[in-house]
Amino acid sequence: MIICKKFFTVSILGAFICTSASGANCTSAAYRAKYPEKCSFFIGTGTAVFGGLGAVGGALAAFAFASSGGGGSSSDNGATIPTLQSSYMVGGDVDSIQLAAATGTSDYTRNSNQYDEIRLGYSLARGFTGRGSTIAVLDAGEDTAHGKHVAYFASTPIAPNAVVNSYKIADDDMKFLPYAQIGAIIDSISDADIFNASWSVSMRATDIKSRHQLESLTDKGFIDALSRAAHERDAIFVWAAGNDYDHRQSSALSAMPLFVSELRGHFINVVAWDNQTGALADFSNACGITKDYCITAPGTNLATEYGFRENGTSFAAPLVSAAVAVLKEAFPYMTASEITSLLFETARDLGAPGVDEIYGHGMLDMERATRPVGAPLVPINDNVMQPLRTARVSGVIGHSIKSADLKFASFDKYGRPFVADLSSNIKIKNQPRAFERLRAINKTQGATIGNFEFGFKHSDLILGDGFLQTQKNNLISFVGAHNEFMLGDVQIFQRIQVGFAAPQSEQNSMITGFSGVNTMSAELGAKYGNWKFGIAIPDTIISGKMNLRLPVGRADNGAIIHHNYNIDMAIAPAVEYSVGYGAFTASFIDNPYGTDEFFVIAKKSLIF
Repeated sequence: MIICKKFFTVSILGAFICTSASGANCTSAAYRAKYPEKCSFFIGTGTAVFGGLGAVGGALAAFAFASSGGGGSSSDNGATIPTLQSSYMVGGDVDSIQLAAATGTSDYTRNSNQYDEIRLGYSLARGFTGRGSTIAVLDAGEDTAHGKHVAYFASTPIAPNAVVNSYKIADDDMKFLPYAQIGAIIDSISDADIFNASWSVSMRATDIKSRHQLESLTDKGFIDALSRAAHERDAIFVWAAGNDYDHRQSSALSAMPLFVSELRGHFINVVAWDNQTGALADFSNACGITKDYCITAPGTNLATEYGFRENGTSFAAPLVSAAVAVLKEAFPYMTASEITSLLFETARDLGAPGVDEIYGHGMLDMERATRPVGAPLVPINDNVMQPLRTARVSGVIGHSIKSADLKFASFDKYGRPFVADLSSNIKIKNQPRAFERLRAINKTQGATIGNFEFGFKHSDLILGDGFLQTQKNNLISFVGAHNEFMLGDVQIFQRIQVGFAAPQSEQNSMITGFSGVNTMSAELGAKYGNWKFGIAIPDTIISGKMNLRLPVGRADNGAIIHHNYNIDMAIAPAVEYSVGYGAFTASFIDNPYGTDEFFVIAKKSLIF
């Protein structure tokens, strides 16, 4: 068990003096050399001078790399279609079993209260683990507790498959390297586009007035290195706001995007939340003038894998860095500005409504960040997007799509694809036969030669709107034969027609065309006095293909991926049964792929 006591000096923002429960003296170099296992978490009390900053107000501006100082105290998804199989509701795609599995690991449970605050279980249950992302931790190095623990929280359990590399920006005496040298380290890092900086300075963000002042107080090479990483590698810098018990402003380095325009959209300032008090941690600086790019994350009582507990914005920041890694894995085509904007928009509001100077955009929320944002859009092609609305289609199209069990991708306001069943976004709309009968609508134009007939007729057999829009009044050319004969006092009649159709889709439709569409209709009936009986098969497709081009996701470079499908449209026919007497006719239509109908019609002609 390690017992740590916090103290403050003029130049050190915070440090720990640690002894073991048995009274080990870890402040003694000789004791540490003899008993290294008892002092594995010793940090030291030497002054950490921030090289290159110079004297400010008669005192050195310094960092604290101790456990309470400076910026803090001490499944594989394919990149092609990283999509969410769900509707647009909170956790709608995640069931209780998946959530329990995601939150039942030891890495999660040791900080379950903090991870529940950011609703981490949902992004884990959706399979996002930061795979393929690399985070550069600019810190005191993994041979120190601070550097080791910052690196730990940058990965497990938010992004356990992310690569986390530590870069030592302090010497062995815990003194900061010169800013120019830190800039050179940033320039040398080629495999990372996420940088975690859990350190700060004693000046406040409001003390900075210009880029020139920043370059003078730090180093032009340092500022230029940040600028190059943002511009050339589309990097994101995640910065700890500081632990100065200042509930008005963040540390001065958090203000860099206000004066270095290249960092806008590439910088996230992080303040610490105390989940026990339900408020900003007492030690944490507030967002202040950085509120527009500031976010809140848990930063108190965070346990490492060894049970050592940490407090500080130093450890809130890597939680956000890990969240960025998750989004880069899930949506590799998103730019840095899109990712930062997404994190800010999906943050859970805290404090005063809207963006405020205490919590900025609010609490990091991994559930909201990994589900759709805004009204869904559907890409018809690379240049045309339209709002996703339920498409109304005929029974033929509806049955064909449902039988094929197709998936397609709709896109949120950030252009992220989220896959859903195509059949759940269509509604079958039948043309009511009763009104056609009542109004004596005749859609047929043709000629008869003896028992032989031919011509064409308008058809609503293939009808769709929205993203499945077809041309209205498609024509069917037909040939057929009809016969009538007497069987005693009973008149028997029959008719059969075979049709040939060439239906067309509209320009902005996922239906790209039809081929080989053939239809058939048939009728058999009998008349006896005033009675009439009949059974009929309305126009039915007996062969034909529907060609669909469906969006299914995005490639890593952002290009929309489409799949082409040829759907067999042959279906079982609807059957109409009718009985009539005089002017009255009752009919029942048994429609296997639409709405059944029953209707009674009375038709009488009046002559004046």
